[in-house]
Amino acid sequence: MTVLEAGRADLVPLYDRLAPVYDRLHHRWLRRAGGEAQAALEAAVRAALGPGQALLDAGCGTGAFARRLLADGCAADLTLLDPSREMLRRCADIPCERVHGRLEALPFGAETFDIVTCAWALETVAEPAAAIVEMARVLRGGGLLCVAFCAQRPDRGVADWVIRRSLTRRGTGRFLSVRGVARTIAAQGSFEVRSVPLAGPAAMVVARRVPGSPR
Repeated sequence: MTVLEAGRADLVPLYDRLAPVYDRLHHRWLRRAGGEAQAALEAAVRAALGPGQALLDAGCGTGAFARRLLADGCAADLTLLDPSREMLRRCADIPCERVHGRLEALPFGAETFDIVTCAWALETVAEPAAAIVEMARVLRGGGLLCVAFCAQRPDRGVADWVIRRSLTRRGTGRFLSVRGVARTIAAQGSFEVRSVPLAGPAAMVVARRVPGSPR
């Protein structure tokens, strides 16, 4: 099992402070680097999501993805989780269950959800590997795990270098190994894991738990 870098400082207080301006900052990130990975994640979820299925958005932020799903007529059972209370307050208008909790210790039973998404949150937690273990634990057989994150990749040019430098100096997260994320998911049991081909400092990994596989 590849152990992802751990031991970083708790970023929850920082995200509590950023909550009022987070959407503006995140839109800038999506426009410059993360939009392709976000689009791939949303496409995978829409293709897999059926009526009545249970979906967990782990690290939901301000709930932008959930709002888009509901605007598209999503009939799934949505649960939003975030370690930042200020972020969750900005999800108050969304008709779903909202849970305050950490990705490294999800407050749900095993095999609770059909789909688990984690977009731009894995790189912010102190123990990314522990968060992956937890997301795999709460996923049902046949379920889908989709993770989008800031990725350790060679810079394509000055723009990538500037983006990477800016995020590092801001201290809002770090860049994770794509291979490390994929291998850590695969180590949790019978998973079919695929990294979506993308360029630049962003990645999307999609994994399906094989139905009926032993835990």
